[in-house]
Parts: sequence; C-alpha cells; structure tokens
Amino acid sequence: MSAVLFLCASHNSKSRAGQTLLRELAERIGRPFRACHVGCFHDDTPAWAKVTVEFFTSLGATCDSPRLSDPRLDVSRARAAIEEADFLYLDGGDTVAGVEHIRARGLVDAFQRAREHAQFMFGLSGGACAAGPYTIGYRDDDSAYVAPCLDLGPPLPLDVHDEQSDWPEMRALLELAPPQPAGLVIPTNGVLRVSASGAELSSVGKPLVERRELARDGRWVISALR
Repeated sequence: MSAVLFLCASHNSKSRAGQTLLRELAERIGRPFRACHVGCFHDDTPAWAKVTVEFFTSLGATCDSPRLSDPRLDVSRARAAIEEADFLYLDGGDTVAGVEHIRARGLVDAFQRAREHAQFMFGLSGGACAAGPYTIGYRDDDSAYVAPCLDLGPPLPLDVHDEQSDWPEMRALLELAPPQPAGLVIPTNGVLRVSASGAELSSVGKPLVERRELARDGRWVISALR
C-alpha cells in the first residue's frame, strides 16, 4: 500500500474547508490512528504546530510532532513517528529550509518509507511543494538554483497560491532548464490529489490545479487537471 497525497495551497487545519477535508480523510482511516505533524518548514513554531496537533487529537489520533529543525532531535524517535504514521501532515512555510532540516537529520529516507506505509499524506503550501521532486532555491547573492525536495510522488515541481502574479517562481524555475519542462501550480484554495501509484493527478474541487509549460516565446502553455 502507498499513500494518497493531497497537496494544498491553503486548505489547512484552521480553515473550515481544510478541516472538512482533513476530517473526511481521517474518517476513511478510522479510529484510532497515528498522525505525524511535520513543522520544520516553519522552524517548528510551537503555536503554529499546536493548532494542527490539537485538531488531529480531536479526530481520535495520536499525533506526534517531532521538531526536525532542532539539532538535538531524538532522530530514532522521530524516524519512528514519521515511518509509522497513518496520516503524515507536511505543514506550511519555507520549502527549501524545511527540506534542509530533514536532510540534516538524515531523515529523507524516512519520508520515502512513510509514503509506502501511510494511508494519506497532506501537504500545505511550502510543505506541499516539498513533496515534489525539486523546487527553486536562492543563494545569498539571490542567484537561483534547482533545489532537491522529497520526491514523494508528484512527477513535476510544484508552486502554490501565486496566481495573482502569474506564477513568477515557477517561471524562474523552468527557465533554469531543470529535468522536467513543466510544473504544477496550485492556486489559492486549490487541492492536488496524487494517486497511490503517482500516475494519476487530479484536482479536488475548484479552483483547478494546472500543468504549465513555457513556450519558446515565453508564453504559458496551460492545461487544467480535472
């Protein structure tokens, strides 16, 4: 069994729509279940993590929240929390910083194993982008580079809630000529569903997620995921 992924721009544990989606997914698992909240994308800010942990607890889960940004982390305990979770929640924040924390703790492979064990993985904003194969990063001199992510199923890189600006970071990433010529963009309130096999990509409700590729003249070639 492999996890089904739900990757979202803004459907989180604080919003009514986000709570509805999370509750529906939790009901499919059944009580009791094990959840793991991953907050290293926002440096494990306690108040931010508390909301999601309490929400999962209200659904009948035992919810761990290992502080992967902390160099003093009990790595063995964190690995078990990640790999044994029925529901893994990748919180919002800075994608590149979060992946670097995970890499520094030697836990990238734990997320790969979690993909095979969990029933659902839920990514929010920066955490959603981390589920892709790579994203755009910026060095101290502001030069851009292709930054590796967790590669948990989506075949293309992801960008979220930047539709008002016409996705400048996805454009900048594709102009770097990364391995794939296109990306997936998730608008505000959009949700991307990635099947357990990773072969099927679809939008959950509206607005629709889009596949975007740059034409030679710089215009977007757009196809919506239904």
